[in-house]
Parts: sequence; C-alpha cells; structure tokens
Amino acid sequence: MPAKKVIITTGCPAGCGPFITLKAIEALKNKKIDFFVVGDKKILQEIPVYKKIKNRINLVDLNTPGIEKIKKGYSSKLAGSASLNYLKEGLEIAKEMRVKHFVTAPLSKEAVKLVFPQFCGHTEYLADYFKTKNFAMMMVSKKLKVVLFTRHIPLRKIPSFIRKKELTNNLFLVQSCLKEIFRIKHPKIAFASLNPHAGINTFLDKEDKVIYAAIKKFKEKIYGPFPSDTLFLGENLSKYDCLIASYHDQAMIPFKLLSFGDGVNLTLGLPIIRTSPAHGVAYDIIRQKKLPFSSSMEEAIKLALRLP
Repeated sequence: MPAKKVIITTGCPAGCGPFITLKAIEALKNKKIDFFVVGDKKILQEIPVYKKIKNRINLVDLNTPGIEKIKKGYSSKLAGSASLNYLKEGLEIAKEMRVKHFVTAPLSKEAVKLVFPQFCGHTEYLADYFKTKNFAMMMVSKKLKVVLFTRHIPLRKIPSFIRKKELTNNLFLVQSCLKEIFRIKHPKIAFASLNPHAGINTFLDKEDKVIYAAIKKFKEKIYGPFPSDTLFLGENLSKYDCLIASYHDQAMIPFKLLSFGDGVNLTLGLPIIRTSPAHGVAYDIIRQKKLPFSSSMEEAIKLALRLP
C-alpha cells in the first residue's frame, strides 16, 4: 500500500507550530506517511527532535531572510510574513502535486494582519483561495462534532448574520459532509439557539424563529433550536452526530472543556481536506520556555489522512 501524502505548514515561527509539527510527526513513526513540511530549516533545526525525524520528512525550506533573529513568543511583522508565505507555498505544492490532505499549524492573526490587513484566519483565507462560497468550521474530537455558524465576528453583530438563506446553506453543507466525509447515512443534527433559554416549546425570539424556519425546510433529522446551556451535556452528545452553534464561543468553550487535548479544526466545503489543532500559537507558553503539547496536532494529521 503506497504511503499517504500530507502537506503541513508549520504556522507561526515564533509560536508553538514548529515544535508541535515535529513532535506530532515523531509520534506517527509507525504510519506510512509522506510528510511535506513547509517552513524554515533555521527554525526547525533549533528543536532537538528535528535530528530524529529529518530523514522522514520532505522539507520545503523557504529560507526566510532574517528568520534566525525572530523573537520567540511574540507577534511581529516577520512572523506574520513567514506564516503567510508558508501557507501560500503549501497551497501551491498541494495544487502541483494534487495532494488532498493539508494540515496547518497555528498562526497569529494579529501577526499576519501586519502584512495582510484583510486576513481573518485560515478558514476564510482557504475559502477565498479555492473560491468556495459555502464553507464552515467544524471542531472534531472523539466526543463530539460541533460547527460554528458564525466565526470571527463581534458578538454585537451576530444577530444580523442569522439569516434564512445562510442558515439553509450551512445546514445543507453540514448534512452533506457528515454523509460524504464521515460516512453517516442518516445524520442527526441539533442547532443551538442564539438567545438564552430559547427552545421550541419556550422562548423563541426573532433570531431563533429564523433558525427554526430554516430547519423546517429539511425533511431529514435536524432539531432545534435548543438552549445551549444543556445542549452540550453528555446525554445529548450521544444523541446527535453533530451540533451547530450560533456563534464562536458558544461552541469553543464547551468544546475546549471537553476536548482540548485531542480537538481538531476541520474546514468543510473545500476541495481538499484541511485540518489544524484546536488551539492557537501559545505565545505565553513559548515565552515561559515550556514545551507545548502536540496531541491536538497529531490528531489533526490523523484525521486529515483518515478522511477521503
């Protein structure tokens, strides 16, 4: 059986990305995988584990000018520029080699914005690159799958994004991906209401009525909107194949409480499988010279390779 190919961008060179990339690859030593790692050799060779795994990876060294002087644990224009270049190069390699499995280590949105002010995050950048209109951010772990209906927008603006057309598109995408990617024949999906205590038999405020109307357009099993304070309880997690949260932190707080160590970010709607660990650049950990955990990165690589 031929080895599976995966492209990994090492994320912010001042953050945890280079370390967790190498540690995850080390942990996957018994797997038949061709790793194409995009980053800077000058950064990677400073990490002791690099010597152990350097012969197991295809390193795409961008040799960024001045990268050896980067201040670890801090946002900077150099960190943002390097991070963005790793991503661009990785995508070009994926296109040229027709590699469908793509893993991104964390980068700093603040750092990238210093060189590319329009940058909102990996998810939006990749959707724009592939010209994908209907896409979504799904968090995946052994315990649950949860989709963020809205992502990186201020809380005060969220109600204006709760619209029937966008909700319908999102529900269709999630349903299709559960069937096609996760091979769930008849997925059960539950939607978290935007407002407190909202639910079918209690309080349905304006936004929740719109959610309810969108759900009713589907013949298959989609439920809600349900109050989010009880939706993430264990008995409900076993009842549904996927939950959809109305906004970012409504999903991320319970997800990280339940699955911080093994959580994975999966982008739905792309022509490739793209995953990343469910955490950020960990500048604070790097500044303290502590070793960040790499289990989430390892799970991101494993999930990317497991999905078709």
